[in-house]
Amino acid sequence: MKSKLWKIIRMEFRLTVANKAFIVLTILGPFLIAAVTVLPSVFSMKGGIGGSAELKVAVVNAGPEYIERLRMPLAQNGIRVFAAQGNTESLDAEVLAGSFDSYLVLPDDLLSATRVQYVSKNVADFRLMGILQGVIGQSIIAARLLQAGLPAETIASLTQPPLIDIRQLAKSGEKQNRDFLTILMTGLSLSMLLYMTTLLYGQAIGRSVLTEKTSKTVEIMLSSVRPLDLMFGKILGKAAGSLLQYGLWVSLTAVFVKVFGPRLGVNIDFGGSLSTLGFLVLFFLLAFFLYCSLFAALGAASQDEQHLGQLTWPLILFLVLPIVMISPIIMSPHAPLIVGMSLFPLTAPVVMFLRIVVGGVPTWQILACIALVLATIAAVIALSAKIFRVGLLMTGKRFTLGEVLRWLRY
Repeated sequence: MKSKLWKIIRMEFRLTVANKAFIVLTILGPFLIAAVTVLPSVFSMKGGIGGSAELKVAVVNAGPEYIERLRMPLAQNGIRVFAAQGNTESLDAEVLAGSFDSYLVLPDDLLSATRVQYVSKNVADFRLMGILQGVIGQSIIAARLLQAGLPAETIASLTQPPLIDIRQLAKSGEKQNRDFLTILMTGLSLSMLLYMTTLLYGQAIGRSVLTEKTSKTVEIMLSSVRPLDLMFGKILGKAAGSLLQYGLWVSLTAVFVKVFGPRLGVNIDFGGSLSTLGFLVLFFLLAFFLYCSLFAALGAASQDEQHLGQLTWPLILFLVLPIVMISPIIMSPHAPLIVGMSLFPLTAPVVMFLRIVVGGVPTWQILACIALVLATIAAVIALSAKIFRVGLLMTGKRFTLGEVLRWLRY
């Protein structure tokens, strides 16, 4: 029986890797992940697509000296500022016509100002808002200090904010230079890698089982092999192919980050710690066996592709949820809801891995997560084997979720 299981594993491995789709996806995978995770951040940091778009901001009620004071710090961030005259109606028309992107209306008494009006077609550019508020606010404070009688050189030193040198304290007592952007990019890239491969191979197993079921190929195979061996053979064969793809993806991504990362201003700490890559492989395997067992069972219970999609959408929802919540997970990794998600088996692999990337996760929580997921995998395999055995040979009818659950009693 072991030799038959081994033959199924080899067959699934060859079917997985010996096709053009596997080769193309292996080559393009890191670039697709970069397109989803890295490029949006690069564009937002550079101030436009390709980093070449210059924003033009008009300032109303500002003298030449004040405009000159703003020009240098704003130009460093890709913003060109100039003085403008006219009423709000004419300025609105120029913004709508594209003569400039936005305009600021300074009050007559700038030194006592508490608010400055900003008008633009796009008010969702938080980067631009932050830069304008910082530069203009600092200029107003400097003007107030100058009016109070302080020398200009003293004002420059008093209003210069210090840079914060961020260090992350590890359990060993070592302090590492890591900032929020590095943690975010690392967590987002690696979690997307985890999410994409789990979803990709889970659906592939579900469709493979469904195809063999509808083509009656499985009836021939079951004449010489047990249903449980068939299910395990498919899962283990896909796992071997996915680990090969994982290794190639990590290697290609490391080369990509090493060569192009400094040019794009992106810092992703893929290999800063070997334990991070170890946890990546560990949680991938946990997620792989958990979801692939479920997808295989639901593939056996499905009658066609549409029915398979209807049965598997709850599983996809649990995979997508951690990706949607990636910012709260990274910013508040010890919040009760996030800790609960890192222990709930269906979301644990991605959420716990993200918490480990951020750092500071208690060892007992990591061990509890692994134990809970392993226990769930054992239970899912036992239940999936029953669904697989009953549903594999039943054709001609669409089964409801209630009917699938009743199969568990057989």
